Amino acid sequence: MSIPKKRDTTVKVWLLLMVVVNVAVILLYAFLAASPVLSSFFLSKYPFWLVYMFSAFAAVNVACVGFLFLWKKWAFYVLCGSAAATLAINLYIGVGVQAFLGLGEVAITYLVIHQQWNLFD
Repeated sequence: MSIPKKRDTTVKVWLLLMVVVNVAVILLYAFLAASPVLSSFFLSKYPFWLVYMFSAFAAVNVACVGFLFLWKKWAFYVLCGSAAATLAINLYIGVGVQAFLGLGEVAITYLVIHQQWNLFD
């Protein structure tokens, strides 16, 4: 008989926060895409395809969080890949040192799940 997996409260709170933030990012980019005035004001120096690309990465992050709730290790690795791709694009377009802030999500996720890593499939 297997022991039931119990998630720490810190992990639950962090994963729920990740969902909220990534859904907010998707909504923000949807508003930017829908409004020519907003997009010209906020994205004037960046290519418009970034709206779709970063929305897609945020959607991937939401899906990964769902799979982390289902105890899937691969979801953490996909989350890392999404952060790395976002970093690469940000560096390519010349965002600067702020491009590295996205890695914080992965770092914090690792810090909160690493003690329960053996419970992941």
